[in-house]
Amino acid sequence: MNQAFYLRRIWSFSKALDLALVDEEIERGLQIALGERHGERVAYIALSLGSVLKLSENDKMLLMVAGLLHDIGAVGSFRRYHGDHRLMVKHCLAGEKLVERFPSGEGLAPIVRLHHEAPDASRGALGVAAGQVPLLAKILAFADRVDVHLARRYSSRQEREALVHWIQEGDGKLLYPEIVPAFLALIGKESFWLDLEQSDLFQICLGHLFQEWAIPVREDLETGFTDDLVTTFADLIDQKSEFTFRHSASVSEAAERLARALGWQEQALYEMRVAGLLHDLGKLAMPKKILDKPGPLNAEEIDVIRTHTYYTYRLLTEAGFPQQVVEWAAYHHERLDGQGYPFALAGEEISQGARLMAIADMFAALTEERPYHQARTAGEALDIIRKGIGTSVDGTLVALAARVLG
Repeated sequence: MNQAFYLRRIWSFSKALDLALVDEEIERGLQIALGERHGERVAYIALSLGSVLKLSENDKMLLMVAGLLHDIGAVGSFRRYHGDHRLMVKHCLAGEKLVERFPSGEGLAPIVRLHHEAPDASRGALGVAAGQVPLLAKILAFADRVDVHLARRYSSRQEREALVHWIQEGDGKLLYPEIVPAFLALIGKESFWLDLEQSDLFQICLGHLFQEWAIPVREDLETGFTDDLVTTFADLIDQKSEFTFRHSASVSEAAERLARALGWQEQALYEMRVAGLLHDLGKLAMPKKILDKPGPLNAEEIDVIRTHTYYTYRLLTEAGFPQQVVEWAAYHHERLDGQGYPFALAGEEISQGARLMAIADMFAALTEERPYHQARTAGEALDIIRKGIGTSVDGTLVALAARVLG
């Protein structure tokens, strides 16, 4: 896979993490308020520090990816430790395990594990002595703390002076002293502050890494890295709520079974499997208190939940997935009568794959235990789905589901 395209895909998935992390229960567990775009801003700051310190291209790549994924363990530990101060320690350890499966995982793992350490070991999450923390982890820890401290807008001269004072106060205690001179040199450049607020921060980061680069608009799916990324994020999606354990896998399995019964070829079946695993990627942006609400949602909460398919569409598009995979994943709440969301597609605008996904999602949701209903049998679920024939679902495909899933 093209290196720049690999980074683009990681960058896009990190946006899902950023959306998931702006949640009051995660902030309570970490005991810090994470601002929007935290992962990509940390990646940019860490990469910029790597450039000032004249690190190798490989080390800068590691810093950028580690910055994007450094809080992946906070989402991975969410179900068990949400709202719990132990999340600070647990997310470092969980993150280490999760990034091991990605390319260069052996290099990423210690950086992510140690990103909340400090020169004064008593201030670190794991209490690791400074001499045992590698340089890349020190850079990431520095970038992480700085971004949490920074406002989410262009900083005034007075605010920059206050930041310098904060850095000097923390030098050798909270902030590693070997990184301080590099950061002070960095923030003396007006371009640093302007870059940090740009919407195309990914393009700016690529400029730090490569003299010349080109990114394909899309790439065909391939096993290996794609499988690791997809299964990791499917698990994270389902861990966001107490009631969606294995939902993504269940939808994926059901959709693939339906497509196989239609005679789809192996590549298309693989793409359907991937689309099923990622169909709820946008739910990472949904507040846990809404996902786990034990009763019916009010109108405002419904409006929030309905946005998740839009986020799925945008995130997968930006990650360069094939268009049919994006549509199969993101159109699972569209309806034949045009009353679905978020695009209000109707009739032939909804492909066979998207129609299959809608049925697979409904079937899985109905046969799972949820806060607002008990798990139905397969027969009961199919009876409910049949009520939408001609308006929300395709009757021919519902008949197929009765044979395959009943």
